[in-house]
Amino acid sequence: MISMIAVLSWPVVVFWLFASRPPAAAVTAAIVGAYLLLPRNFSIELPAVPSLDKDSIPALAAVLAAATLARPMPHKALAPGMVLPGLWPRSRMLRILLVMMLAGAVATILTNGDTLRYGPIILPALRPYDAASFLGITLFTLLPFLLARKYLAHPVAQRTLLIGLVVAGLLYSLPALYEVRFSPQLSRDIYGYFPHDWRQHLRAGGFRPVVFLHHGLWLAIFFCGSLLASLALWRSSSGKDRMRWLVASSWLFMTLVLSKGVGALGIGLLLGAIIVFLPVRLQVIGASALAATLLVFPMLRGADMVPTDTALILAEGVDPDRAASLRYRFDNEDILLDKANDRPVFGWGGWGRNRVFDSEGEDLSVTDGYWVIVIGTQGWVGYLAQFGLLLLPMIFLGMRWKQLALTPETAGLTLALTANMIDLIPNATLTPVTWLLAGALAGRLELGRITDTVGQLGPAEPGHRSAYTRQTRRHPAQTSALREG
Repeated sequence: MISMIAVLSWPVVVFWLFASRPPAAAVTAAIVGAYLLLPRNFSIELPAVPSLDKDSIPALAAVLAAATLARPMPHKALAPGMVLPGLWPRSRMLRILLVMMLAGAVATILTNGDTLRYGPIILPALRPYDAASFLGITLFTLLPFLLARKYLAHPVAQRTLLIGLVVAGLLYSLPALYEVRFSPQLSRDIYGYFPHDWRQHLRAGGFRPVVFLHHGLWLAIFFCGSLLASLALWRSSSGKDRMRWLVASSWLFMTLVLSKGVGALGIGLLLGAIIVFLPVRLQVIGASALAATLLVFPMLRGADMVPTDTALILAEGVDPDRAASLRYRFDNEDILLDKANDRPVFGWGGWGRNRVFDSEGEDLSVTDGYWVIVIGTQGWVGYLAQFGLLLLPMIFLGMRWKQLALTPETAGLTLALTANMIDLIPNATLTPVTWLLAGALAGRLELGRITDTVGQLGPAEPGHRSAYTRQTRRHPAQTSALREG
């Protein structure tokens, strides 16, 4: 009952946010707040409609609230209220990727009309009737991306997003630290369920916190992103504010350590050092290089060009148990990729059809990394469309950092998103917050060069045309078309 009330009352919160806050703050609070606070054990199931749950209901409510309530702010706060026109991107590349993702979802259904039998295990065929549901899932997934592209493109709005991530991380650290001490029990105590396997949250003689998320690893990577956002705000501030962000960074780092997510901690240390020691241009270029590497990682992995043997040797020197776990992960990736290669274009679809079974029906596979899940279920079309939307904006921002005159806020978001994307190699930690970060960066690329802090736009260069998005020269008086209202 409490879960149902929490999820169904969230649209009221969303409409209140859009009625009382700038659009950038409203979008940030609506999506991030729902991700952190709402339970996953309640959903509304309707025929031919995707599940309406903690991910889809807030996004749908935000779209409706933005369409009816979002208004430009007073003149002194015009910059945070600046929005890009329309919900559909103007970028040709983004449009192609969105169409690929939507069309690929339908094609996956249409190319998997066969029933799979593995001994006593029977996996059902996908019917054309399922296409509507699969297409709806894809659309719901993309809503945070589209909202962020529209409302979080401007650097001042992106600073709002960074602040939102830090404030959310600081507030969420309190229940997380409670669970570190007393065990992960808040989800069971409040919502009546535990979201995962309890044994996986016993670590280092203590507990790995979960709070209301899917798993402790999801919580750790969120704290990693909050830490990077805080460091970015520290780099871009001065005076007392600089000290406040430093204190916040220290607290978030301590919370990340106590969360016992070794991977997230390592990512945070690496990318945090980039923020602390490198200038903005190298931060963006570094994130761009990592994004390009991540985009081609499955190709390299499939071609056996990833040094897995070296990784196993290094892991053996640190902890034999970790090395054994890593070897098991690599073996699973190999057999899942072999299965995916049987239907490489559009994949095997859902219902576990991408998994590997023996002749007696025993499931031989463990699906951990999000990239291998996407390739197996949606094929290379689905992978390139989805990861292209997440990574290509960062790549092009790195290529065009000079023309766009990028700010520390954008650099901080690129590294926060990079942290999450790195974590998608071993884990499936793709969340609405991930799409929110990616959409903000896609919007920043579409926005072009900003010549004035109150929101006037200008072309990246006279006569310059980007390979990513078409730029046109615009007189300052015409920029009001990019403001809402």
